[in-house]
Amino acid sequence: MTRMDDFIIFLRERNIPETTIQRLEEDKIDVSVLLLMTDDQMRSYFPSYGDRLAVLGFCRRKETEPTCRKSKLFERLKSKLSKRQKIDNSQTENHATRTNISQRTERKVEIGWMHYDGQGFVQMRAKKGGGTRKLSVPKDWKRKELIEEAIRLFFPDEKNSHGSVSEFELDLTNYQEVSLDHETTVGEMYNASKLTMMRFYLTTRKVAREVEAESGVEISDSDTIEDLHRNNQDQNLPTSSRRMNDLFQASDTDLIFVESTDNNDTSPLHSAEDVNLTDDLNVAFQSSSMTSLDYFDSSDVVTVFTGEVTEINEQSLDDTLPLSPEPIVPDKKILVVHRGQIFSELIAHFCDETLAHTQSAVEVKLLLPNGQFEMGHDFGGVFRDCLSEFWQEFYDQCTLGNNFKVPFLRHDFGKEKWESVARIILFGWKKEKYLPIKLAPVILEQAIQGSVKSDLIDNFLKYVSENECAVLESCRTDFCSADQEELIEILDNYSCRRIPTEENFVQVLQELAHKTLIQEPAYVLEQWMSILGPLRKDLQEIENVYCALQPTVRKIVRSLKFPEAMNAHQKDISKHLTAYLRECDAKRLSLFLRFCTGSDLFIDKTITVDFTDLKGFERRPVSHTCGCFLRLSVHYDNYPDFRSEMNKILESNVWVMDII
Repeated sequence: MTRMDDFIIFLRERNIPETTIQRLEEDKIDVSVLLLMTDDQMRSYFPSYGDRLAVLGFCRRKETEPTCRKSKLFERLKSKLSKRQKIDNSQTENHATRTNISQRTERKVEIGWMHYDGQGFVQMRAKKGGGTRKLSVPKDWKRKELIEEAIRLFFPDEKNSHGSVSEFELDLTNYQEVSLDHETTVGEMYNASKLTMMRFYLTTRKVAREVEAESGVEISDSDTIEDLHRNNQDQNLPTSSRRMNDLFQASDTDLIFVESTDNNDTSPLHSAEDVNLTDDLNVAFQSSSMTSLDYFDSSDVVTVFTGEVTEINEQSLDDTLPLSPEPIVPDKKILVVHRGQIFSELIAHFCDETLAHTQSAVEVKLLLPNGQFEMGHDFGGVFRDCLSEFWQEFYDQCTLGNNFKVPFLRHDFGKEKWESVARIILFGWKKEKYLPIKLAPVILEQAIQGSVKSDLIDNFLKYVSENECAVLESCRTDFCSADQEELIEILDNYSCRRIPTEENFVQVLQELAHKTLIQEPAYVLEQWMSILGPLRKDLQEIENVYCALQPTVRKIVRSLKFPEAMNAHQKDISKHLTAYLRECDAKRLSLFLRFCTGSDLFIDKTITVDFTDLKGFERRPVSHTCGCFLRLSVHYDNYPDFRSEMNKILESNVWVMDII
C-alpha cells in the first residue's frame, strides 16, 4: 500500500467529496506536492479550513515515516542488535573488572569512631575528632593492623580532645557492630560479605583507673568495680564518664555516686542559695591513707568510695548567716544525684535497705549538667529540695488523679522499685517530717495501718476531675435533676456495671471508690506495707497530718520572723511580702516554701527575713534553705515591682544552690 492509497483512505474517513478525490488523482497531487502548496492553493481543493489543517498534518506525518514496512522492521532489528552488543560489551568489562579486583593487593575501606556515652555507643562526628575516613589498606590486614591505623587517624600522637588512648578500652567492629575476628583478613571479609565498600568502627569506652593512695593502698577494677557491678547490676542506672574535681568533707564517709547522661536541664537562675561552713568544695585528705578520687568509671553501677578526713579548713561566714558548725557524723553517707535526674537516681539509691534506717548520717550532693557540684552543702535544705523534686516527678510519672493521686502499675516498676519508693517515704518522714500529701489519704492508711479510716467517697471525689466531681456531687444532692447521660458516661469511664438509681447511687459510688483507690493499686500497697509499718504510731491520724502539712497563707505569714528593729524602708518591704503571700494561690505558696525552706510543704520551719542593699541588676530575692533564711532588697520603689520580681523567681522553678 502506497502513501497515496493511505492518503485516499484518510480523505474518505474525513468525508471529503469523491469529486475532490478524483481531481487530486487527475492532477497527480500526492503528499509531497501538498506540503509545497500555499494555503490559497490548497483552498481550491479543500474549502474548509479544518480540512486543510487535517490534510497538512497527515502529510507531515507521512513525510517523516519510513517509506515502507520493511524499513520499519529493519530499523527495529538494528536497534535490538545494538542493545545486545552493548550488553555483551558490559559483561566483558565487568568480567575484566572482577578479574582486576581479584588481582588487587589493596582494597578501599571506611573507618569511623564510636564512643560509649553511658547508655550506648554513639558515632563521633568530624567536628569532635571523628567522622568517616576512607583509605586503601592491604587485603591481608587483620584486626590488629586496622586498630593501629584507626588509632593513628583518630588519636594523633596517641591522644585527642577526649583524652589519651591509654584511657580507653579499644575494640574494632564491622558495619553490623560485631567485633572482628583476630585472624580474618580484609580480603576474606570482602569475599564473604560481597559488599562494594566495607566499613569498620573503632569503639572506645572509658576504663576505671587504679586509685592509688600515698600509703600504697589501691582500689583496683577487678576487686571493686566488678564486685559492685554484681551487687547493683539490676539497678539499671544511667551513667556517663566525668572527672570529679571536688572531694567531699566527711569522716569515714561513704560516697555513693550515680552518673547520668541527661543534660536537658535549662540554664539555672541564680536565685536560691544554701548555707555551708566550708570555704570550698575541695577538702584536703591529709592522712597517710589519703585517697584521691580521679574519676569514676562509666559502667552502669553505683560506685562507693571511702576516705578519711583529718583536717577541715573552715572560713568564717557573713554575719547574716547565723548557723553554727555541725559536728562530724561518723559513717556518713553522701548520695550524689544529678539535678534533673533525682527521680530515677533516688530510687536507685534507696534500693539499699539500710539507707532508710540511717537518716541522721545521710547527706545529698547535687551535680549540675555541666559536671560541677552545686556549692550548697546539705544541712537539711538540699535534701528537702530533693524530696520536693522527687515527689513532683513521682506524681507526674507514677500516679493518676486530680487533687488526690493514686499509684498506677507500670511495666518497668517491679517489687524492688516500689519498695524503694516506700523507703523514701519512711526516710523523708523520719528525717524531715515530709509526707507526700498529694497521695490519697486512704492509700497511706491502707499501707501503714492496714485499714481505711478516711471517707472513700470524699477521697474519690478529689481523685476525679473537677467536671466529674461536680456531676457526681449534684447526683448525691439531687439525683433526679442531674444530667443522666453525662452521669452514665462518667460511670462508664470507671467500668461501672450497674445502672445507677436514686436508691443505689451512693452504694455504686462507694464501690467505684474502693475499686479505684484500694483494689487497683493493691500490688503497690502490698509492697509498701512491710516497709511503712514503723510509721503506724506516728501516723495514726493521717488526715490531721495532711492538714498540718498543707501550706496556707495564715501558717506561712505566722512563720515569718522579721528583725525587731526595722527602718521605714524595711517595714515597707515586710508589708510587700505579707501582701504578696495573701495574694498567692496554693501552687505559688508551695513554690514560696520550697524557695525558702527547700520543702514545698509546710514543715513548721521559721523563715527568718533579713534585708540587703542589693540594687540594679544585682537586686533579687536570695534564700538559704538550710537555715530557712530569706533576704530581700530594700530598693523596691513600689509593691508591683516587688510582686513582679518574686513571681519571676518562683515561676522559673530553676534554682541552684550557689553559695557556701
